[in-house]
This record gives sequence, C-alpha cells and structure tokens, in this order.
Amino acid sequence: MQPDFTNLDCWVLAGQSNMEGLGVQADSLPPDDRVWSFSSAGNWEVAQDPLHKLWESFTPCHNDIIRPSLTPEEADMPDEELAKRFFREGNGGGLGVAFGQALAAATGRPLGLIPAAHGGTSLEQWNPHNKDQGVHSLYGAMLERIARSGGRLRGILWYQGESDANAEWAPSYLDRMTAWVGAARADTGIADLPVLVVQIGCYVVPDQSSTQWWDLVREALRRLPEQVPHIAVTTALDLGLTDCIHLNTPGLYRLGRRLARQALALGGADLPAGPRVERVERAGTWPNGLPLVRVVCSGVAGGWLPAQHIGGFEVRTPDHEPHPGVQVITAERNPDDPTAIRLLLSAEPDEDTRLGYGLGLNPYCNAVDEADMPLPAFWPQEIL
Repeated sequence: MQPDFTNLDCWVLAGQSNMEGLGVQADSLPPDDRVWSFSSAGNWEVAQDPLHKLWESFTPCHNDIIRPSLTPEEADMPDEELAKRFFREGNGGGLGVAFGQALAAATGRPLGLIPAAHGGTSLEQWNPHNKDQGVHSLYGAMLERIARSGGRLRGILWYQGESDANAEWAPSYLDRMTAWVGAARADTGIADLPVLVVQIGCYVVPDQSSTQWWDLVREALRRLPEQVPHIAVTTALDLGLTDCIHLNTPGLYRLGRRLARQALALGGADLPAGPRVERVERAGTWPNGLPLVRVVCSGVAGGWLPAQHIGGFEVRTPDHEPHPGVQVITAERNPDDPTAIRLLLSAEPDEDTRLGYGLGLNPYCNAVDEADMPLPAFWPQEIL
C-alpha cells in the first residue's frame, strides 16, 4: 500500500558516482515496500536499483553535463539515446535501498529517497551560487526535486570528493563544503538539517601523484563535523571495489546501513554514532622494551574488530613523509580498554613522529567496531 507521500520522511542522495551507485545490479537487494524513491522522472515508486536513471530525468542538468564533451556524432543523438549509451548496463547497485531498509526497520516508518547524484562531478559543479540556473544546475535540480517530491525532508546523504582530490580544489574543500552545508540548510529552511557524509574510499591506480590531495580531501571530510553541527561522517576505506574506484554492491549495502545508524544517532537515538579519533598517546612499553602507543577514540560501539592485526596505521614525519626510524609493527584492540587501539612501534617515537591512519590512494584498512562502524582515515597526529 502506498504511504502518504506528504508525510514521508525523505533523504536526498547527493554527490558523484559512488552515491549514484555502480555496483553489480544482479547483487541488488529486492524491492521493499517500506522504501520508496522519487524517481528521476519525478514519480514516487518502490525503490529498486538503479535509483539514478539519469536518461529519464526531468532535470536537464545531467545531459547538460555530458553534452559539452561529446563527439560530433554523439552530439546529434537525442538525450534519451545518449544517456542510455553512457549508462553501463548491468550496473546500478547503490547504497540507498540498504539505507532505507535499515532506517525503516528501526523507526517503524516508511522512508523516501530522493536520488540527485551525478558521477564524476566536482563540488564546484554543485556550487549553490548556480541555483539561479534552476534545474540546469545540480544544486538547483536538487532543490527542485526536494520541493516536487512533497515529502518531509529529514536529511542529505553526501558522497563526493574524488573529483576534488587535486592541487586546485583539495586545499579549499573543507571551507567550500562548510559553505555548501550552510547554503543547503538556508535554502531548505531547516537550520539543523542532518548531513551524513562519506569519506572517499580507495583508488587503485599506478600514478600516485594525487596521493596528498586524496589524503587532504579525506581529512576535510573527517573534520567537517568539528566545523558544523548536526553532521556525521563515516568512511568507505574498508569496503570492496568493483573497479579501480567504485564500491561493489556488498560494500555499498554496508555503507548504507552505516549511514542509517548515523541518521538514527543524529535523530536522538541513544547509540554511538561511529568512531572518532580523539588523540594518540604513549602507552608504556612491551615486555621486550619496545614502545607502545594508544589511539583513543570516542563513539565506539563495544570494542574494535579484529582484535588483532588491525591494518592501516603508518608513522610519518611532520611533512607527511614516511618516518625514517620508526615503523608500526602491529596494532590490536587495547586489552584494558576495547574502545582504544594499541600499537607496537619499532623504536621510541621522537618529536618528529606522527601517526596516521588510512593514508594514500589504496590503503588496507580494517578497523571497525562491533556495530560495523569504521575508523575514519585521519591526518598524521602528534603522539602525546
């Protein structure tokens, strides 16, 4: 039975391709009549992958983005034929249905999704200053979709940043994202609108020239909740890929459930919203005399998994280069405090020793708590 769409709790899916969803569609979750989608064509329907059917969108910004880069032959194609050519058949698994199912199960209420993402887009292309272009801008189209859906907006899911991981845009990403959230709240009239952001995942590519910018965008996303209230961040770093940059369908489902947990926490549920690193501190020595350090975290449910052989930590210098004299030997759940992680180092840390997590384009990270909420990547921090 259809819900009352004017009373439907709605969440926007915004960002680029990993929010759009390029997982294998055959692995998609079956439709669930508790989860509805305001389709690209502008109609409410039971949510089913792919949620983003850009070739049938009533907002022309999607074809506006594609057309400038076309060949002369492609330029003569009608929008529908063109968009289908760019759509990869068999792909389209995303995080939206898993998010909706988890939230609907927890609240006992049906839920609406408003797909608005577009692969390969930069934060500049989402600039609120372009809203005067209406549905010919991504931001204006998002506002139009929210308004036309008729539901009750509860928040925005944001997965974007890969296109900004470069020397031109990464240094200002935190400031621009802060401004974006402020504009979205002003334009929707919801001053404390929850925004759930995903820290960008791995990128498997031989060229490592963008590593520092990838790290900088991840750090900006991690710090966003420190700058703006009613924001939560989780990470995709530990999730599997279906190609060099896109999450696979099982990983997207885990991510959707993580975002649902954070939506509940921001909505007032009494549960941890996900791990946040608070500090890195010395923790004595191992029986063999080697030094121990401890990563102290908040927001951890239960304790860290796996209990041993936690991967992803690196020792760096203040200029972010690998430390020449100190390395991480192993990391494990702290036996005295399971919400902390204890690391054994190869030598005593000095004043130039910094500890980071999830650095580089394709790090191996596996630290999650007992609710499957992961430790976000963090910039190398001083050891206190």
